[in-house]
Amino acid sequence: MKTHTVTYWGKYAPDAYVSNGVIGFRFGKNPFTRAIGLLAGFTTLREQMHVEALALLPTPQISFEIDGTAAEPEILSQSYDFANGEFTTTAKLGDVTVTYMLYCSRTCPTLLMAHLTFTGAPVTAAVNVSYDVRDEHRYTLSESRVWKGNSTFDGKCLQHSYDRSTSAGIAYKIFGDVRKTPLDPASGVLGERAELDIGENGAEIQLVTSYIPSVMHSEPHNQAQRMIQLSAWQGVERLREANRKAWAKLWESRITIDGAGDEWQDAIDASFFYLMSSVSEFSPISVAPYGLSNPDAYEGHFFWDTESFMFMAPLFCAPHVARAMLDYRFRRIEAAENNARINGYRGIQFPWQSGATGSEVTIPWCSQAGEQHVNFDIALAFDGYARVSGDEGYIREQVWPVMRGVAEWIESRVEKTERGYEILHITGIDEEFDDVNNDSYSNLMAAKVLRSAAAYSAMFGLGERKKWLEIADTMYLPVREDGVMEQYEGMTEKPQQHPTSLMAYFPYGYEDENMHKTFDYYIKHDMFDYCRYPMLSGFLGVYPAWNGDRETALKFYEEANLTFFCEPFHSSTEWSIRNPADRVEMSRPVGTNFITARGSLLSGLIMGLTKMCPWKGAVDAAVDEWFGEDIVLPAGWTKLTVGKVYLRGKAYRVTAEHGAKRAVLEEIKE
Repeated sequence: MKTHTVTYWGKYAPDAYVSNGVIGFRFGKNPFTRAIGLLAGFTTLREQMHVEALALLPTPQISFEIDGTAAEPEILSQSYDFANGEFTTTAKLGDVTVTYMLYCSRTCPTLLMAHLTFTGAPVTAAVNVSYDVRDEHRYTLSESRVWKGNSTFDGKCLQHSYDRSTSAGIAYKIFGDVRKTPLDPASGVLGERAELDIGENGAEIQLVTSYIPSVMHSEPHNQAQRMIQLSAWQGVERLREANRKAWAKLWESRITIDGAGDEWQDAIDASFFYLMSSVSEFSPISVAPYGLSNPDAYEGHFFWDTESFMFMAPLFCAPHVARAMLDYRFRRIEAAENNARINGYRGIQFPWQSGATGSEVTIPWCSQAGEQHVNFDIALAFDGYARVSGDEGYIREQVWPVMRGVAEWIESRVEKTERGYEILHITGIDEEFDDVNNDSYSNLMAAKVLRSAAAYSAMFGLGERKKWLEIADTMYLPVREDGVMEQYEGMTEKPQQHPTSLMAYFPYGYEDENMHKTFDYYIKHDMFDYCRYPMLSGFLGVYPAWNGDRETALKFYEEANLTFFCEPFHSSTEWSIRNPADRVEMSRPVGTNFITARGSLLSGLIMGLTKMCPWKGAVDAAVDEWFGEDIVLPAGWTKLTVGKVYLRGKAYRVTAEHGAKRAVLEEIKE
């Protein structure tokens, strides 16, 4: 994996995003003073929007003195090692060089670890560490309480959100040969002054900070203190090694493409790195479109992005993470039941935008609350996990209740007409068309959910569910006379047709006799322009590849992926950057890191180009039955390899060679 190094920062260079899915930070060119922090489950009422939103955390602020004189760091370089998530800044303090290495621990997920190493002329240095917890400095935070430390920690704080709906516990400790003096808690700044002697062999100190959300503990400040004590028992070097091993385990699933070139490998690796940085098997909540990288992007809410795009890579490469993503939904079933009741339906209705409680938190004046296809997307994620894991206990205890609840919702949501069953007044994936009838993706996925739910019911001896099968078999589909599947009934013909309805075919495995004709229609109606859009753009190249058109597949893949990265650190944007110069040095501010489309790219590689679809056939179909025939890769690509996937409890390497009849599964002994 590549270590990205930068020595020049443009005016609008995005800050580095460092996260483990539980805690997340943005560190700027000067990470000693420029940082923002976010914590999974730490939310507040955002006054401007009047809805739940992510709250900001106090982050470590560091200043230096050399021989009693303040020293301003001169930043020389920064590097980001994607192999292990370590972000390092090198700076000069006069004749002293300091390196500041940060990472978020994957194995102790509440810990932000920092190593400061000093080399140079023998001097006495002071490191001033502070966490500004004053109200006026954090618009999303309210009152806090600060405690001085003892032998097990240096200081801790209980920080309440603006509306006091949640709180965060913060504790820290400086390790090393230092002389420490706590800052006065009455100042509203939690912190420590640490003096150290820099000798001929240099010096090193470590700063460990623990952040605990109240959704995980009733006394988060006390638990943060305990985590600091436990980190001392393990030792910072052992924690660092454990973090590296955890990342090495994830990278066993690295995706490589023969014939694609270094630019593509960088894009794939960055996609995998930022997605896996944003998800955790230990998170109390789910993952937002921007992960924990941006407090103002969609308020940190959870959409269908999670299950339809970001879920796929963990499903195959990190199943414990995938299960944790589903656990968030399952633990909030009661909120989904109430949402269904509010809307006049039975069963469960997961909200379009979900937050810490699982209730609907879409901005009230936003019409997208009608995008009820999120219910199908979540049910299909549970269905997919059931099929891939084969865990009958989990299927019985968690998958079945969700599938049953969504099936009951569908039964109460559809309307029976002389044409069959229809879903009226819905918003499909394409948000430009609100309140349509018979959105094809929604109708097809409703039928798929009903069939799977009926199969699980039969599996556990709970009845045939004939009504569900009747609805699935007679669901109305908006198919034109020429066989093309419309996006929704009565779709207006225009030069540019958004290809969103094609998600029924990939990734969810719908097939019909006019599939390739439908692909052709959308490709000819300017699907290429949609490559600049967020989300499913990452796998649009799958459709021309399935049609056997390698050149168009490559064109789509390049436009829909390579144009979404910018420097430094191969950050990912939400919308395509058309000007190549902006990808090197931004001429305007741009939001990063958008994770959804990175998941889209990875799912297209893992499933689309290998023609692997667990949603095909029966819920208990053999793994071999998931794989389609006739592998076609984009022009110039000769072989795609997924280093490790987990299918039914076994590990495999997946290889798809252009021109091969089928992808090859090679079992890996662990």
